[in-house]
Amino acid sequence: MRLLTNYGSFLNTAPGFWKHQVLPASERVILVEAMSQDLRVTLRNLTLANALRRVERARIVVYSGADEDWNQVVWTYFNADEIAQMCYAYGAESVLDAHKLVDERVQGTRVPHVVAGVDLGGPLPESAIPRAVFDQIVYATTCRMAKAPRLDDSVEMKLQRDKVEARSLEFARIYEALISNNDVVALISSHVDYDNFGLAVEAALRHDVPVIFTQSTGSLKAYTLFPERAIPGAPVRAGLTEDIGAFFESRIWANRDLLRRSAELTQSRAKATLGRPSWWRAGGGFSSIDIRDAAERSAVRTYAAKQVGLDASKPTVSVFNHAVSDALGTNKEAFADLGDWFEQTVAWAREHPEVNWLFLDHPQQDLYDATEFFDGLAMQNADQAHMSFFRSLELTKNALISLTDLVLTVRGSVSNEYPALGIPAIQCGWSEWSGCGFTTVTDSVDDYFRALEDHVEGLLERRPLITADQIERARLWAWFYRSATDIPSCLIHPWRMGESDWLFNTVTAHMLQVEADGDLAFSTVSRMWRRRDPFLTRFDFDLPGDELANQMDLTTA
Repeated sequence: MRLLTNYGSFLNTAPGFWKHQVLPASERVILVEAMSQDLRVTLRNLTLANALRRVERARIVVYSGADEDWNQVVWTYFNADEIAQMCYAYGAESVLDAHKLVDERVQGTRVPHVVAGVDLGGPLPESAIPRAVFDQIVYATTCRMAKAPRLDDSVEMKLQRDKVEARSLEFARIYEALISNNDVVALISSHVDYDNFGLAVEAALRHDVPVIFTQSTGSLKAYTLFPERAIPGAPVRAGLTEDIGAFFESRIWANRDLLRRSAELTQSRAKATLGRPSWWRAGGGFSSIDIRDAAERSAVRTYAAKQVGLDASKPTVSVFNHAVSDALGTNKEAFADLGDWFEQTVAWAREHPEVNWLFLDHPQQDLYDATEFFDGLAMQNADQAHMSFFRSLELTKNALISLTDLVLTVRGSVSNEYPALGIPAIQCGWSEWSGCGFTTVTDSVDDYFRALEDHVEGLLERRPLITADQIERARLWAWFYRSATDIPSCLIHPWRMGESDWLFNTVTAHMLQVEADGDLAFSTVSRMWRRRDPFLTRFDFDLPGDELANQMDLTTA
């Protein structure tokens, strides 16, 4: 647990600052989630809410808390008082402990809880959420709480699911009542998954309320789900994927000549994070890629193949396991679940010894899997000389990049990072970037295995499997994700500053000594909201090329 000695000073400063930065409140409401143990998450959500209050007159209502299961599985601590103090300092009208309320309702306790004019402690009507959507959220939440890739018929799993379902019914009723009985401007959340987060998102979108969800990376990053662009019957992130693909095509790819130099700079810097989730933004020798040419790659490849027990003369397909219990079903996927994809790929690989198969666990496998899923498959296939199961953190990035000729994933960040280095990737599901044209995206099991067979044949025939345009698209996406949609702000500061006195002292100093005029947290939220863009951007991409270059302070040299 971190120690904050100057948090009180920050809390004393914030109310005076925000009092003069937002429009007067109205009867309208902005709902803000504060269910993360990390104060940096709540800081982002509240700052974005107040930036929106510079455009829309509204009051802030916060829902917070954590339950016993969530604390045991995900959080290491949860200080509800610290979180509530920040919410009130940022102008919140009320802070609801939604988890506590849900527990009371499940137990049959009826204690009045009037929030935004609605008594959430009394009888509430059923939510209007479609049963199939509700069941999927319950299933995904239960898998996460059990740290399992899927549910089985065991008594333990059934009890866990029943517990999650009972609580989910109450979450759904509470969120439905709050949103249906108020004029809600927007819902701001750090997640769109699981019952405590996702049921609020589903209710908002059904009532035509935009959902802005912040990211735990960089400075201020946020995506926006606008209800009119949701895909009927599809998971919540699917419409966002289509929105991002269209924006990328018309604004980023169309300006590739202007942006090429910046994209190459980002690619050079990103080599120190290759293969790790981008929000880690790690560095150091372990994660650095410094292979300079084909000869060096070949030399390292021989060593890497020996390290993992594979034949260096064969092409290698690297299969990146996911956090198998994480956020199941929130975007389009070809297989029943992340574990099913991995198992079926392993089975297919057994029948194809003509190439090497390198199966890698997730860097944080233990946090998402209590079933020994990866180790079990490794043991079952230990007799296959052309297949190797390896801990991803036991391979340097130099070794991994030198060995890999094809990447397989569902939605992992490797499907961006490896194409940027000229290594093709197949996705069997949608990610934020899967509409941007640099991976092979498959939407069904049959399509996936047809694409896999074609790519394996291509490797053996030494046929090019990725184009120069795809490589450039991948590099442009890396720039877009790490630069164009990462908003530097004096009121946020980079995630890597930590949840620390440094962070809160710096924010406090800026609130006291730096005028907020022109802070990008304000201007970018205003532009996103007016234009209904699917994310915040540093730059106005609707400007003509010369004006855009001037705004970005770019040269084409």
